[in-house]
Amino acid sequence: MKRSWGRWAVLGSMAMALGLGGPVMAQHAPHKTGELKADEAHRVSVMMLADGAPAFLAQLRGINESEIALGELTVQKAASPAVKQFGEHMASDHRTANQQLLDFAKQRNLQLPVRLQPTNGVQTRLMDATAASKAKLAVLEPPLYDQAYLASQVANHDEAIQLVTLGRQQYPELAPLLDGLLPKLREHRDRAYQLLGQSQPQAQAGQPQPAPQQPAQPAQRQARPPAGERR
Repeated sequence: MKRSWGRWAVLGSMAMALGLGGPVMAQHAPHKTGELKADEAHRVSVMMLADGAPAFLAQLRGINESEIALGELTVQKAASPAVKQFGEHMASDHRTANQQLLDFAKQRNLQLPVRLQPTNGVQTRLMDATAASKAKLAVLEPPLYDQAYLASQVANHDEAIQLVTLGRQQYPELAPLLDGLLPKLREHRDRAYQLLGQSQPQAQAGQPQPAPQQPAQPAQRQARPPAGERR
């Protein structure tokens, strides 16, 4: 199945952000540029996945738990009522998704690891980046908090959508669960993006706003009397 270039472009950017672009890309010099980026992005994307279906489900469980915690924090800290509502929605939806995941694992006798252990540098850096983002949000105050949270939600859900899509290919036995998660993740991502566009600082209430300037009018010339009336 042919994958879209947009997906590989996102993952290629992630590879560069994780510091994985230089030496690895140099090893593929004979490839064309487009093929090179796609190959590297695919390699990094595969490394993003935890090894084995139980570990992958534990990876998704960790994402849900992180989103629940951030959603609850946003209800407390966000300045915008719409962002507060979004945070509440995130906590509720990911709590439901987590329960569905645990029920799915129980029905299929899948024992999830208590704590996910990264198995390569990509997974380690992703986990470190998530922790750093949470730490930053914890100390920010509104209105900076609102915009930082929404921006992180766009990025987090882009990553989650990639993980679930790739996990669906790697672990087809998880399809009944993952196929139900993807629409919600896309909905969350689109809503965060929409709110981020609406979160530009507004003029403070009560402060006078400058009146719009009118274009300068040309000076009117004094009418001259007809030639017959001149003195």
